[in-house]
Amino acid sequence: MKNFTCQACGNCCKWEGIVRATEQEMADAAKLLNITLDQFIQEYTRLSDDRQSLIFADNKDGACIFLNDDNKCMIYPARPWQCRTFPHDWDVCEELQKFCHGQQIAKIKNQIQDQFLIHVFGHPNKPLDVNQFPGDAQVLNCQNICLMLSKLNIPFIYYGCADSIIPNGGAFESIGKPTGNWAYQNAWHNTYTKRLGKALAKHAILDDESPELILALYGAAHAEVDTMQLPVIEPMLGYDHGWATYKVFPSYAHQHTIYAKQPELAYQTKFFDIVIPHFLDENNFITSENPKDYLLYLGRNAPDKGIQIARDAAKAAGRELKEVFSGYYGEEKAKLLANAYAVMMPTLYVEPFGYVAIEAQLSGTPIITTDWGAFAETVIHGKTGFRCRTQAEFVAAIKKAKELDRHYIRQSAVNRFSMDKIAPKYHQYFHFVWNVHKNGGYYANNAFRNISFL
Repeated sequence: MKNFTCQACGNCCKWEGIVRATEQEMADAAKLLNITLDQFIQEYTRLSDDRQSLIFADNKDGACIFLNDDNKCMIYPARPWQCRTFPHDWDVCEELQKFCHGQQIAKIKNQIQDQFLIHVFGHPNKPLDVNQFPGDAQVLNCQNICLMLSKLNIPFIYYGCADSIIPNGGAFESIGKPTGNWAYQNAWHNTYTKRLGKALAKHAILDDESPELILALYGAAHAEVDTMQLPVIEPMLGYDHGWATYKVFPSYAHQHTIYAKQPELAYQTKFFDIVIPHFLDENNFITSENPKDYLLYLGRNAPDKGIQIARDAAKAAGRELKEVFSGYYGEEKAKLLANAYAVMMPTLYVEPFGYVAIEAQLSGTPIITTDWGAFAETVIHGKTGFRCRTQAEFVAAIKKAKELDRHYIRQSAVNRFSMDKIAPKYHQYFHFVWNVHKNGGYYANNAFRNISFL
């Protein structure tokens, strides 16, 4: 099927039927599982009813024996040819197609032209250069969005300050050098708005048959630009306001905060919003088999970040607290996180997302946080870290952190926050936005933000 991409829903592995495997395929799978071919045959196969071949055994629920609890194939790199050729060489009946998320997404994508052009409105004060501004979360967001679009093979134009460095796959439209630091409706805001609108007009296609979107990454800085009636998405919305018709929040906690703060705006637009967590490249982080004894605080030296809570809890638990406010980037930062006994992040305000919590988990390091904001969604209590509300809980969490499985923490974070996992969610949302924009808004056919409804 055209535009088919496996969504890893696992439903094809649960259909009634059999999976035949050749001796070589079974040998390859056995090697992957580090067992002998005889052991593989004994434990994982049975004789087919027609007694013509060996077939994979089933779990009690009828699913393939190699489908684990996370809907992942235990032998995916060595899966049989029968599995590798799904659905291209299969005659999948309509009744079964509805259970395959990839087939349903392909149907929607085939109804909407697939090749987008994305206009990325970037940082109004700083060029896109993470090496020059390694600690700036907004510059990081701009970089990550561009990297994600490159991974998705979606053409994009980045509109940003002079000297920006754009990832492969994108073009750059310079807005020039800032004439001051941006603030809402100051002189640079007005100049920036005019420059950005002029630049967009130069590149916009404005063809109803060519999907075209704007990603506005800096809130109110982009709210007064003439967007030429193109749909505007605010992705990675972690700041304290929102204005676009389509918004991507990094957590439900922050979505609810903005809805409560701006009820008049949310009333009109909230039906089209979505929650997609921020993402990072897991290859930028490492794990340590022999972590050190220090607790780590990595963040701003500010009361609202809960630094005093971290200090008091560490002292009560008899642990050293390494306080790092800046200066660690790249490999040095990766080692700092991986070698920590645990990372403390007891933020006092309602955290919109909290990159440090994800960086810690991608390093396999337990994260200890307060029990509100995005942490309720990003920290699996007792598995990847602990969420606490009293000093007794913080002290207990510090003592129990050594019991957590650092390999599980790392893999859980990769499964939930890596670019490979998050990019398809954005791609689906781009299709949703274009469909809603062109085909009737709330009442548009196939207006699905994600595949869970299919």
